[in-house]
Amino acid sequence: MIKNFIFLRTFFLQALWNFERLQNVGFLYILYPVFKSLYKDKEKRKEALLRHIGFFNTNPYMVNIIIAMVINAENNIALGQEKNIKKPEMIKSVMAGPTAAIGDYFFWGTWRPFVSFISILMIILSMNMFSINFLWIAPVIFIVVYNIVHLAFRYWSLIISFRLNEKMIKLISKLEIKYIVDIFRIIGLVVITLAIFFYFKTFGLIPVIDSELHKLVYPDVLIYGAIFLISFLLGRIRPVIMFYFALIFSFILGYLGI
Repeated sequence: MIKNFIFLRTFFLQALWNFERLQNVGFLYILYPVFKSLYKDKEKRKEALLRHIGFFNTNPYMVNIIIAMVINAENNIALGQEKNIKKPEMIKSVMAGPTAAIGDYFFWGTWRPFVSFISILMIILSMNMFSINFLWIAPVIFIVVYNIVHLAFRYWSLIISFRLNEKMIKLISKLEIKYIVDIFRIIGLVVITLAIFFYFKTFGLIPVIDSELHKLVYPDVLIYGAIFLISFLLGRIRPVIMFYFALIFSFILGYLGI
């Protein structure tokens, strides 16, 4: 029950974000109920709180890993099983940077754009197959899909970190984050290609001039095939750059009448 309570309080990590020590107040807010339970003596509780008043900053989606490990360390200190009272602060300083990098790289640099591309595709599909009245589906899909993943991860990481404690560091180091990100980038390029396909199918291109190439190959087939081929060959380019390149490329072909 206490773990669920802590999980809810983690959403307020940045509620009192400040430029001097960043997330330190929010971190203390999360820990305070735990300290009230662990340290009945007010002086010891004060000492515990002062240990965590310093600078702290990490990705809010990854902070639950650090929270669980710090609580485990504080629990051992309260029970007299840990003599090094600086250990919780050491955990924070060591873990904050790597977890922030992983969280920023995956959730904000990959997952959020990926879900945005899916939402863009749904907008175009709604206008192509249904009607403008179904455009509300896109933001709903974004909110649901994006939040399901990060909320599930945040809860899982809190529970598993309580159980594994310092072994969680090894688990994180074994995660193939780059491999996962590459997979989502490739899928994202496919999604963007489909979005462009249905966009031009819905709104069309600049009127095509009759030409020999037009007689042999339907222009849309050439354009969509070129976009897909470029997306496949240049899969490591950021999807946003690829999206704008594909648009410019299509307009040039349309202008030339190809």
